Amino acid sequence: MSSTVAPIPAGELLLHVGVHKTGTTALQAALADARAQLVEHGVLYPGEGTFQHRAILAGAGRKYGWQGDGAREVPKKHWEELVEQARHNGRTVISSEFLDDVDPATAGAMIGDLGGAQRVSVAVTLRSIGAILPSAWQQRLKAGYTAPYNQFLKMVFAEKRTPKAERFWYRHDQVAQVQRWVDLVGADRTYVVVIPDGDRTAIFSAFEALLDLPTGLLAARQISIANRSMTAQEAEFVRRLNKEVADSLTWDEYTRTVRRGIVLNMVETRRPDPDEQKILTPDWAADKAQQAGQRFADGIAACGARVIGDPAELARRPRSGATQKPTTLALDAAVAGTAALVRRSTWSQPSRKQALGILLRRPQRRAEGGSDAD
Repeated sequence: MSSTVAPIPAGELLLHVGVHKTGTTALQAALADARAQLVEHGVLYPGEGTFQHRAILAGAGRKYGWQGDGAREVPKKHWEELVEQARHNGRTVISSEFLDDVDPATAGAMIGDLGGAQRVSVAVTLRSIGAILPSAWQQRLKAGYTAPYNQFLKMVFAEKRTPKAERFWYRHDQVAQVQRWVDLVGADRTYVVVIPDGDRTAIFSAFEALLDLPTGLLAARQISIANRSMTAQEAEFVRRLNKEVADSLTWDEYTRTVRRGIVLNMVETRRPDPDEQKILTPDWAADKAQQAGQRFADGIAACGARVIGDPAELARRPRSGATQKPTTLALDAAVAGTAALVRRSTWSQPSRKQALGILLRRPQRRAEGGSDAD
């Protein structure tokens, strides 16, 4: 465990690979917001937007969207442009959690394009698995998932794993995740950043140190994005909405109207009342999460990678208890989501025939979700 962090050398590249639900979005927003100031300190965050996901998907040869149902290919040029921009004499940082489930051969080829293991260091950000579980379920809801939280947990912890569970654990088996990158770039170039639950500055402080940036340059920008968790009522509303409409929409239609319209607006434009239900993990699953977390904590401490933070945080037991199934939604949440839909409908009005066709299609129930966004 490192108490002090030495920055990567000038001329080298830091590849932040996630994992999902560890504060990656907040970090990327801060890096993008500070782009001009980063250059003043010899650090390049390539591109012009907030995220580099499109380029990473292109480099990995991955489609985006519901696999086999509206997924679209990302042109290779986006990866090629990122690789070209990353040829920088100072320090370069690339961040995308879409790297956390790329297979080793593809990841190795991408590292090769970026200059090879002699230039690239990898940062893996980790939280306790108990903290990730409700966040991962909510992210799936935002991609059309319809299963309740308990059903999601049973899938994750089932003794016989389904393909969906295998994919989840490919991302979130923390020891295996870190070992894949150690095998590609070496333990001395693999940094594990442990994010304590409730600590909103740890990820920023770690990357400020790794990139030799002034203290607070990134942390001061953590308010750039609102990415709070949904309440139990909001999550149940989205789940039920998905059951009604997800299978009647293409990925683009779903993203435009539900994901970016209703859900994003509902979550980011209101502050829930303190008495609104939070999503709690049932006791049986919290026990299993703590057991897995202890295994991860022990494995990370022994893996040989450079650890920033305390691996014991990975074994923290999540807040647990029974959650009553919500039957109502706060009025301001309903208004926020509906207002976004009304505004978007004025941008591109579908014909009456098209709208009627959507309503008459019988949903097939997208019970397993299935987006690279989850």
